[in-house]
Amino acid sequence: MNTALCPDFTLEAVYESMASLPVFPKIVHEALRVLDDPEKNISDVAKIIRLDHGLVANILKLTNSAMFGLSQQVSDLETALALLGQNRIREVLIASAAMPYLSRDLHGYEMSPQDLCFHSIGCAMISEVVSQRLGFGHSTELFTAAILHDVGKIVLDIYVGPRLMEVLERSRRDESDFSVAEWEVIGTDHAVAGSSILQQWEFPRDICRAVRAHHDPDLYIQDRLSAMLAFCNILAVQLGLGVGADGFRYRISDELLYVLGCNEKDYFDCLELSLRALEDAQEVIRLIFA
Repeated sequence: MNTALCPDFTLEAVYESMASLPVFPKIVHEALRVLDDPEKNISDVAKIIRLDHGLVANILKLTNSAMFGLSQQVSDLETALALLGQNRIREVLIASAAMPYLSRDLHGYEMSPQDLCFHSIGCAMISEVVSQRLGFGHSTELFTAAILHDVGKIVLDIYVGPRLMEVLERSRRDESDFSVAEWEVIGTDHAVAGSSILQQWEFPRDICRAVRAHHDPDLYIQDRLSAMLAFCNILAVQLGLGVGADGFRYRISDELLYVLGCNEKDYFDCLELSLRALEDAQEVIRLIFA
């Protein structure tokens, strides 16, 4: 390997790369704050969102997709918000704002723009059917974590690329998950990087923790949101949703299933429901990249 072609992959360089990322749209955070204000209404939320024309276009595109399953096509922002309801508005805001970050080439991870977007959206849609099947009451938080769980890859991509073969060989030799080998070779992994990015973007602590933990068995069994995110991500990988170089290199542990109270029948039911969600995710991706 020609090390002259490798960028500086010290932790300092990684965190400098994080600091240079565009911030998550402030308009989205403001709209979410107004959404939680009992003295405000849908019109107040719409007034804020209208300030970002690209965000409005993404919201209408996703609202009219299978991702949110409205019974009618809408072309007006306020009508779309009224039909969605509060929890769905929160989800469509996060999904719409995340699209520019997720629609990128990640050569280091051998992922096309469609791959990362497909995996992220697919994981979010899986999270909804799995939440319902396993009786998880915080589906909106899980949806947010699911759609943003791999955002760390956009920072680590240039560092992983030159050492990808080394990471893959380490994973194969030690029979370890990709993220373990990623940590051993580079000194961090995309889950840690992603959690740091979400903290920088001022996301809630529980969501940052779940993203940090979703590849770490010692951490994701400590709280149910993290465990659910880990489970949904592995289901997405098992179904081949937008997998790259790290695809099929993660396992569902017995401890994870125990924490979730998930028996063999539950697991196969979740897998079947996830397969159906995959069809809807494919439609969403076609709309985004049309």
